[in-house]
Amino acid sequence: MDWLTDDEIIALTHEEFDAWVDTLEPCKVCFDQLWRVNKGPKGKLCPQCRNAERQARRHNLTRARVNAILRVQDDTCPLCGSLGGDSSMEGASWWHIDHDHRCCSGPTSCGHCVRGLLCRGCNIRGLAWYESLTADLQTWDHVNAYLTDPPARRPEAAVLFHGDLTGVRLRDGAFAEWRSNRPLSETFLP
Repeated sequence: MDWLTDDEIIALTHEEFDAWVDTLEPCKVCFDQLWRVNKGPKGKLCPQCRNAERQARRHNLTRARVNAILRVQDDTCPLCGSLGGDSSMEGASWWHIDHDHRCCSGPTSCGHCVRGLLCRGCNIRGLAWYESLTADLQTWDHVNAYLTDPPARRPEAAVLFHGDLTGVRLRDGAFAEWRSNRPLSETFLP
């Protein structure tokens, strides 16, 4: 059996359900999603965590670095204050990694020009439009503050807390609630 929808799982007999559950193990990142054992190397992560890791890799960021940036941003979009979305949604709900296109002009980046993580609307429509304006029309203080002091470039966006190393905060804002904010120096790391 491949991935099953909730309705398909409900329709299984007890024997079919037990057989299906025996082929599942927790995701190696979030522990609360299930993946198929026989899926190979991609099967180590649930689809949501795999997508989040792929998104971070495209910008040369580690999971811990993305988590640290989101921690500095209080798990909200630094421009509009909204959460990035729900992990059960796809595409538009994911955080968008904002980078300075003067450094890296494509959909990927070197990682050094990353400014922060924005909601879809602010990254695609808001900030792109604002940056296309001439300097005399760029008069929004909060956007100018974001551009001059981006969250990802602040010293506190370094990997400092144990919670930065675990889970994928990139999945959604609510996922970050369980995380620990103890400094790494106060935690035992294996």
